Amino acid sequence: MCYYCKPCDAYVGCHQNTPRALGTLANKELREARIKAHAYIDPIWKFGRMTRDRVYGVLHRHFDKETHIGESDLATCKEILTIK
Repeated sequence: MCYYCKPCDAYVGCHQNTPRALGTLANKELREARIKAHAYIDPIWKFGRMTRDRVYGVLHRHFDKETHIGESDLATCKEILTIK
């Protein structure tokens, strides 16, 4: 299940068996940026360099707010790729 805006070709998936969105609507460019951002940070916690909570804590401190890639705009996704 997903929410889809046909004129914009924007969509967002939903949590399994619920109408609750996984993030915000995203067009193709933003979806690709979010995929890149996840590809950059997910291996850090998936391969044990940091916990998932710690990785998202780094994002929180960097942006001075709670940050979820599925809710991030294009500029935020690009900036995530620069965080060391």
